[in-house]
Amino acid sequence: SSAMQGLLLYCLLTAPLASIEVLAQDLNQTIDVNKLAKIVQRPGFQTRVVGGDVTTNAQLGGYLIALRYEMNFVCGGTLLHDLIVTAAHCFLGRVKISDWLAVGGASKLNDRGIQRQVKEVIKSAEFREDDMNMDVAILRLKKPMKGKSLGQLILCKKQLMPGTELRVSGWGLTENSEFGPQKLLRTVTVPVVDKKKCRASYLPTGEWNIARQYGVNNFGNFRLGKS
Repeated sequence: SSAMQGLLLYCLLTAPLASIEVLAQDLNQTIDVNKLAKIVQRPGFQTRVVGGDVTTNAQLGGYLIALRYEMNFVCGGTLLHDLIVTAAHCFLGRVKISDWLAVGGASKLNDRGIQRQVKEVIKSAEFREDDMNMDVAILRLKKPMKGKSLGQLILCKKQLMPGTELRVSGWGLTENSEFGPQKLLRTVTVPVVDKKKCRASYLPTGEWNIARQYGVNNFGNFRLGKS
């Protein structure tokens, strides 16, 4: 049926590119991923933050933290006083605290930066994996994150109204068809969207469940990419 064909196309799009390449070899044909994306993308809204301008951590204010697990980049975070705010889903399946490392003052993903070990991960009690409700976590570090290149954000006390422009920064994707983090730090301005419109845009796609099914690594809410 047309519905099943649409689902198949969507699954192909969200699968890792390596799988798509293998499938193309098996069928003895070339698959144009960009063309495929245009075919399956829903009209009227864009559910991904893609692109951005190259920047540095210092230009942002020095608050962006790279979080690594077993030395591999997983998520971004924000330095808030002596704590780091990040996404709770980053820790699914990554339960060994001693393997987590917080890196401050880094602009390139492979910068050594200022490194601190994680002491504790506190996930929201209302976090749910099935629908990503309250996808928030707080990290406590073994030693304070301090250095001349670092800065901190303060909690927002204003009510965020639809249309308010906010800045999103991270090491995420720059194209819809890409997979994996970027080496350079990027930033982009995005508007606050009404919650009803947000839910209407994201929930029908089932992006999270399909991505998880195919093993696609989500690089956190602080990146620029499929988030």
